[in-house]
Amino acid sequence: MMRRTLLLSLLLAAWGALPAQAGPALPPEAAVRQALMDLPSVRAGQGEIAQGEARQRQLEAGPHEWAMTLEGQRRHTRDAGGGPDSRTRDWAVGLERAWRLPGKAALDSQLGQEHRALAEAAAEERLHGGARLLLETWFAWLRARERLVQVEEARASLEKENRAMTRRRELGDASELESLQMEAAFSQMRAEYQTREAELLAARERLQQLFPGLPLPEQVNLPAPQPIAGSLEEWEEALLTQEPALRLARLESSRSRLQAQRADRDRLADPTVGVRVAREKDGEDRLLGLTLTIPLMGSARQAEADRSRAEASIASEREAQVLRETRAAARAAWQQARGAWQAWQASQDAAARMIRAAKLQTRAYELGEGSLAEMLAIRRLAFNAELDSRLAQLDALEKYYRLEIDRHKLWDFSLPNSPEVQP
Repeated sequence: MMRRTLLLSLLLAAWGALPAQAGPALPPEAAVRQALMDLPSVRAGQGEIAQGEARQRQLEAGPHEWAMTLEGQRRHTRDAGGGPDSRTRDWAVGLERAWRLPGKAALDSQLGQEHRALAEAAAEERLHGGARLLLETWFAWLRARERLVQVEEARASLEKENRAMTRRRELGDASELESLQMEAAFSQMRAEYQTREAELLAARERLQQLFPGLPLPEQVNLPAPQPIAGSLEEWEEALLTQEPALRLARLESSRSRLQAQRADRDRLADPTVGVRVAREKDGEDRLLGLTLTIPLMGSARQAEADRSRAEASIASEREAQVLRETRAAARAAWQQARGAWQAWQASQDAAARMIRAAKLQTRAYELGEGSLAEMLAIRRLAFNAELDSRLAQLDALEKYYRLEIDRHKLWDFSLPNSPEVQP
């Protein structure tokens, strides 16, 4: 009876003892910011901002530039009376420029602002996507780590008991059946340990490759997940307001409408005004004149206006689709976060009940009313219930943090000033 009691107490320690915890559930905010800013996609977003600023300046300046014309010629004049021919040199210099018709400059200025806003929204979406990716890979590492920690505790305890059982078998104090059952349980736990160790190495490698400078703590303290406060409609409104992809689609639709208006105005081409100075007959004639060039409207300009209107229609439909998808995703994220918190609550209760059942089975085995196989089976169920509870806690935390990221309450970093674009 004493040997049974010692054996069972050590077995229960495999799932009853939790590792010491220290450190927060999320990496330090300063490290997160640096890791996100080092992402190539986020750096590309800064380049997009510089591109948008340059595009704005270009549109505000307009498509037309001053042009200079130089003309030189030799004049050969024959004398009708039979006298000698005259040869003179002529030259002319002109300066001309096209001017935007009224209303076009204002539209170009608005388009420039839209291009800059689009670039900023695209950069924000890249940063937001990077934060989501970091959260995903971080919690994938936490899950793999938690699985390995739990399995390692059980494996270490079973390893001790397997050695003790082997020694008892040599002394004739344990049956062959009990020895085989213990060896099978230990082999199963050892195989699971190898699997979980490989999963942890893969998760850590992915996290370190994606975010090289992010520190990984040796121990992590998981707080209790928070329930989702507020109604679904309130969360939906908050998430729709902050979603970068929806803002980007709306800006793209607005820009396309402005572009269609600008193309419609461009059906009437801009006139070109110039001044011309000429000297003819070796200076005997001096000319000063003004020029006005008015391009005639053709089918190409009309086709461009039609194309721009079609693009505006496409962008409007795309905005409607993104709105629908964003609303569906927001509602699903809220439901999933709420369900994950409820699942964690239920898993805690299930783990507590399973541990209680294992203790009762242990007592029954001590009294000779159960077998070692039954005790190992209930112990395995208790171990799985405890692990499921920890994984449910991680799932609830991740989904809650995801909502916080989506409504810009967590890791809401602003991009640094856009760099100068090098030629």
